Amino acid sequence: MSERDPAEVRLWLMTLVRLIGLGIVIGGMWLVGRAPQTGGPLGGGLLLMAAGAAILLFGPKLLNARWK
Repeated sequence: MSERDPAEVRLWLMTLVRLIGLGIVIGGMWLVGRAPQTGGPLGGGLLLMAAGAAILLFGPKLLNARWK
């Protein structure tokens, strides 16, 4: 049985990074949505959303630059 194509492995790694970023954004949105009910701080959720968006947008580009 032959090994997987390295390009396919890289594609799946980039997809995983995007999904992780999306999960962090959704977690931040959940925290922001729960803040008025629980009286919790709003800033933590906003920071999570910003961090997730940065990972979602720039993570695959940084991986690509690392692989070149």
